Amino acid sequence: MKAGKIISTILLAIVVAAVGFVAGFFINVTLSKPESDTLALGDLSIHFIELGNKYTGDSIYIKAGETDILIDAGSRYDSATAITQYVDQYVTDGKLEYVIATHADQDHISAFVSTASREGVLEHYDVGTIIDFPRTNKTGGDASVIGRYRAARDAAVERGAVHYTALQCFEKTDGASNTFQLADNIEMEILYNKYYTSYSSDENNYSVCMMINQGDNHFLFTGDLEEDGEKALVEYYGDSLPECVLYKAGHHGSATSSTPELMAAIKPQYVVVCCCCGSSEYTDNNLTQFPTQDFINNVAPYTENIYVTSMAVASVPKDEWSSNGQVKSMNGNIVISVSRSVVSVQCSGDNRVLKDTEWFVQNRTWPSNGK
Repeated sequence: MKAGKIISTILLAIVVAAVGFVAGFFINVTLSKPESDTLALGDLSIHFIELGNKYTGDSIYIKAGETDILIDAGSRYDSATAITQYVDQYVTDGKLEYVIATHADQDHISAFVSTASREGVLEHYDVGTIIDFPRTNKTGGDASVIGRYRAARDAAVERGAVHYTALQCFEKTDGASNTFQLADNIEMEILYNKYYTSYSSDENNYSVCMMINQGDNHFLFTGDLEEDGEKALVEYYGDSLPECVLYKAGHHGSATSSTPELMAAIKPQYVVVCCCCGSSEYTDNNLTQFPTQDFINNVAPYTENIYVTSMAVASVPKDEWSSNGQVKSMNGNIVISVSRSVVSVQCSGDNRVLKDTEWFVQNRTWPSNGK
């Protein structure tokens, strides 16, 4: 072999090794699922977005073939900038085919709304179909978050969007359907929730429940649904509730959701928690700060693949959080991708699963029956 060719070969090997190192930093793990009865042919990616501030909230972007979906737009009005800048990388035609607002709490809907200083999500995009909560206990006026969300939603409808509640979808009334074809072999299914029609003192229970079905791969999103709602979901579907590749942790990894009953039914392979890990935004009690020890205990028997978007920088008393609390990335923006039954996880921040982080070692315990 000539010297020049040897040098070229060595340089090529170095480049390949370097690329592999960089890819390994960003791509946490790639696992092959066993071939299912229905092969997952369509590409699917699910993005859990950091929200650009110190507050816990949800915003999840889904790309299914050429179809774009956004679930929720928390955590505050100013998160609209972080959400639209992230989603604009993938939405090249300016249109979201589907928007889902799971329930009326501000950490799920506020960034849908435009303010004097920034454009809200519902104004920034051309929206095809809006699906939202059929009930709320909130009675705020036009200047409240719920009032401004309704105004933004109605303005989107005036511009051409179609609006259904989850109840209309589930019952297939008023032109709505409970399933929406997103791409070849990928569909979105609006699931049962007993609180679509029943009163709950907890706003979280009104959450829209949704499943993405990609062949025999299933991905479950339940907003902030609490224990009673989860148990009713399991009872309603019984053995037909499928095992899931991905579960978006209910209520930010609280102790009042992700119940043993639901986990036993869906046996998730991956779980993503949208929260500011260890934040005192809601409580000074370490054990009930997101994600809680109860949440860990319920999920651990089925998977160690738990990822969290953000974490608190330091311990700050609850009454000082709004002025002094700070947050940084844990896993950061988290992308779960599935193509032909191969699952990959890509994180913009730390690529470790939750149990391997310093925060977990100092604040939580992995149960003996954990994976």
